[in-house]
Amino acid sequence: MRRKRGVLLAFLAAFVVLLSACGESTGTSNDGAGQSSEEPEFVYTGYIVDRKGDGILVTGSVKTNISDDGGANHYYEATWFSNAGTEHDIGERVRVWPEGPIAESYPGQGKAGRVEAFAAQQPDGANLTEAEAIRKALEAPDAGGMFPPAVKAAEYKANTGHWRIELAYNGEARTVVVTVPDRE
Repeated sequence: MRRKRGVLLAFLAAFVVLLSACGESTGTSNDGAGQSSEEPEFVYTGYIVDRKGDGILVTGSVKTNISDDGGANHYYEATWFSNAGTEHDIGERVRVWPEGPIAESYPGQGKAGRVEAFAAQQPDGANLTEAEAIRKALEAPDAGGMFPPAVKAAEYKANTGHWRIELAYNGEARTVVVTVPDRE
């Protein structure tokens, strides 16, 4: 009798799981990001490192090795997006949903369908936001002057009252660290 009860419970549990899997679709993609199925699947995330009119240059922070294809072993994505509006500024971390294709030039070129900034980061005790510190670092003479820079890291050091901004450039293993005072 116990064995029959166990088999019956297992059958009921499997039936419940099967029924729940047949429920209505929520309209989100399988990537877990809660993105509507009507939005493009590709979302570009990075920092705005330059802007011209309604265009923004966004670079990624993650190094990719493309040397197998004849490219650099220290490659950081960069794309100019037109039609990005004027409400976002250099130093902001953003998500961009492209509208249409992205040209495979370097930096890539495409049209922004939507641009969304991440919430401004301002650590306790800091006067500057992360975006303001990055903007100052990109303008600093010791930033290296190479183009386009990738923002690898931005960290506020409360003990010194400075921001530590690490910039990287394509094709180079070295990075440049720019120290930005938090107080003017």
